[in-house]
Amino acid sequence: MWKGVRPGVYVEFTMDDGENLDGEVLYSDDNQKFFMFQRPAKSGRQDSYDVYFYRHENVKEIKIIKPNASFSYPELDLEKVTARSNRNERQELERMKLFEPDVPKEVRNLFEHLSKTLPGEAQLSVRWVKPDIHVLEQTVIKPPYSVESVQERNESVKAKSERDYVRKLFYSERSSDS
Repeated sequence: MWKGVRPGVYVEFTMDDGENLDGEVLYSDDNQKFFMFQRPAKSGRQDSYDVYFYRHENVKEIKIIKPNASFSYPELDLEKVTARSNRNERQELERMKLFEPDVPKEVRNLFEHLSKTLPGEAQLSVRWVKPDIHVLEQTVIKPPYSVESVQERNESVKAKSERDYVRKLFYSERSSDS
């Protein structure tokens, strides 16, 4: 009964309770057994639609009124999808290290703050390397995890600039806690 019911198709269907409905299918999931469709809004406003979700099992009969053969899904850039998936997995694995029993709560909070505050790809540059937090390329936060314990790995200008930036982020996290 659901063969050919895909996005862009206009259907009429009858519910188990006898109600007759019609609309354009937006989504149909054969695994989850539900579909989503839209109809012009009851409010009467142009370019406005009411969207409905129904389970397949609640439909007694369905008829395709107007097929839409021209509908196609946009192309996916699989390299981007794979890269994003790998990046998210690395981030989660790094976060999981923080939930070992001997990791202090203040370290978790600081790690989360830095991960969320650093822009874009730099978020991946926060790592827990017991007992230190490594931030970006040149900065390490050592116990007792204070602003003063934010240190650069070498004496380069870039390292000092990174250290100062991380100290500023660290300070903003500490001042927001109080």
